[in-house]
Amino acid sequence: MNRKYFLSSFIAAATVLPAFKTLASTVENESSLFKIPPYLKKGDTIGITSPAGYITLEQVQPSVLQMQSWGFDIRMGETIGKRDFTYGGTDEERLMDFQKMLDDTNIKAIMCARGGYGFVRIIDKLDFSSFKRNPKWIIGFSDITVLHCHLAKNYGIASIHSKMCNSFPDDWSKAEPIQIEPFYPSKML
Repeated sequence: MNRKYFLSSFIAAATVLPAFKTLASTVENESSLFKIPPYLKKGDTIGITSPAGYITLEQVQPSVLQMQSWGFDIRMGETIGKRDFTYGGTDEERLMDFQKMLDDTNIKAIMCARGGYGFVRIIDKLDFSSFKRNPKWIIGFSDITVLHCHLAKNYGIASIHSKMCNSFPDDWSKAEPIQIEPFYPSKML
């Protein structure tokens, strides 16, 4: 081993470690400021809605089958299969469907079927009062990112920036191993 290289790498590591410790402490302190919804368990109900772009029931089926195989019950929203131009229904239909899922205490997570565009058109009309009392996991990315930011900034409630129904593979036998394992937020903490 080259002694000069070993010593220089040790000195570099010694200068970086305090920065990592500070960063870890900051993340730990900030995460304690967020309210964490109850972790999902087998038998919990996941609601699927399309508050942004249009998606068909057939396109949602691979995700439904996989989540059911993980032990979750699925409640399909009224916007799945609805279409208004590129949206999953009219603004009013998407608003009402998402609001029902926010207010339903039997639903423990809401998975957005797809992103695209359109959530920004309804976010200011949603009533989060019931959701604040009974938070649940909101799952999605793309256009749903505006909702994650809204929840974090205004309510301090954690949500999951993750795949949506249209991101699940059609053929699970060809899926990568990471796609096959169920995602439980408690494993991340």
